[in-house]
Amino acid sequence: MPAGTTVATANVLYTLDHQDARKALGDVLALGPDLVGFQEWYPSRVKLLQETGRVGPVPWRGVWPGLRADSGSGDYTWQVPLLGGCVVGARADRYGLLGCRAVLLSGPGRADREERFLGLEPPRLATVGVYLDRQVGGTVALLDYHLVSGVQAVGRYREDRPRLVARHRREVRRLEQLVARLLAAGHVVHAVGDSNFDGFRLPGLTSAWEGREHAPGTLGPRRKVDDVHGPGPAELVTSVTTPSDHRALVVRRTALPRRSAD
Repeated sequence: MPAGTTVATANVLYTLDHQDARKALGDVLALGPDLVGFQEWYPSRVKLLQETGRVGPVPWRGVWPGLRADSGSGDYTWQVPLLGGCVVGARADRYGLLGCRAVLLSGPGRADREERFLGLEPPRLATVGVYLDRQVGGTVALLDYHLVSGVQAVGRYREDRPRLVARHRREVRRLEQLVARLLAAGHVVHAVGDSNFDGFRLPGLTSAWEGREHAPGTLGPRRKVDDVHGPGPAELVTSVTTPSDHRALVVRRTALPRRSAD
């Protein structure tokens, strides 16, 4: 019988205090996701993650010492990058961490909006965790991203912000290339995050919004900027209200595992 996987994504606003961030974390984990990607979750919140499992740095290469398959269903392994705010997590009783790295999508550059400090856009980095799936075998890649904001209006790119649009397009191309490489390596791939573009899609994967185009979005009416892309259509999509300005998304899929390439 095909294996099922529940994957969650949540943009947890960086200005939330620890109490609200803790509640957002609990609201998402209460649904028991196997894999989790957070955005805007910086190292200052590491202690909150430690309340739910082990925390390690990005990059990381190798298997966690002492991590056992029977380490507990409520226990997660978290990987926190120094920059970018894209944290990945996996249930420790199902997944063994094989490696984790940060991938640069765009470097710092000039902004089209006055509110940016010194008129600069910060760099954008994606986080990629690769895991051994002990339940069904094979390997799984979890890709967490947060693309540049302020690029879309009335369903299309903004003509008055050419630098931001060019930056977003560049980030999308690099994300697509990264997904293609992970698929070619033989991993089951889940790509989660905030694209800041309603209608965003990733070739080779299926958006959780496919067939749900008229469902409520995660950031205001019909704004489906948060997504969980994966292997085939989503069976169940749950929107979760948290203290953040974005609603979290928890997605269930049943798909055959992809074996690692030789």
